[in-house]
Amino acid sequence: MSKSDTEIEAIAAAFVEARRQATKLDDFPGDLPATLEEAYRVQDKALELDMRPIGGWKVAGVHPDLRAKLGATRIVGPIYADNIRRLPKGGMAEVSVFEGGFAALEAEFTVVFAKDLEAGPNGFSDDVILNAIGAIHAGAEIASSPLATLNALGPTAVVSDHGNNAGAVVGPVIDGWKRLTFDAMTSRMLVDGAVVGEGSAAKVANGPLESVRLLAENLASRGRILHAGDIVLTGMTTGIHEVLPGACGRAEFAGAEAFEIVVKAAMPRG
Repeated sequence: MSKSDTEIEAIAAAFVEARRQATKLDDFPGDLPATLEEAYRVQDKALELDMRPIGGWKVAGVHPDLRAKLGATRIVGPIYADNIRRLPKGGMAEVSVFEGGFAALEAEFTVVFAKDLEAGPNGFSDDVILNAIGAIHAGAEIASSPLATLNALGPTAVVSDHGNNAGAVVGPVIDGWKRLTFDAMTSRMLVDGAVVGEGSAAKVANGPLESVRLLAENLASRGRILHAGDIVLTGMTTGIHEVLPGACGRAEFAGAEAFEIVVKAAMPRG
């Protein structure tokens, strides 16, 4: 039996309030959504309750063992505009995570749109997507939730709490991004001076454009679109690197200046 609107709102409200107050949650607030459809109902209700402007979206892969059951290869979540830090020339950004909850840094190729993305005659084809993109940047996801076990609970839990997102860093443009192969688009993440992961855009299943395409289709099914100026975190390339407040990350991408991320504990919002 699908969840009632009251149950959906109760889950969404618990996550929104925990994020607003920067307090941890000890358990998932209610029964886990049984399907991604239910989880996206929670996500949409959370966006309605929070009311902050959306500045973009994150995309993450679904574990191969769960794809058939859930009917999806990717999940998505919103990024609030006030949680986006921009470093067009590299440098350092301060970001916030939920102390006592889940927190991680992820190196991700980040698409920035120059105009609204609207489906063409063949849907969201590569040509349609490329025509709307301004550039692909070096970037990083700030993954965080008030619930420490969110990732372990699986995709429906992750989707329910904003896709486990607490922000993004948009770094410099990747030089020559239009002509590079996925293997050539390499990345590396360091935390507190130690290399914790290396990878490339090839680690994102079928590449960053496939992430954008599946996101666009997901949003269309929910009555939403990608707008000019929106960013898209296309998927982790070096792994999920758990951190605590006080950590310092460094993201390095071929063809772009490196940038650093100083992790702080989130404070209650007014």
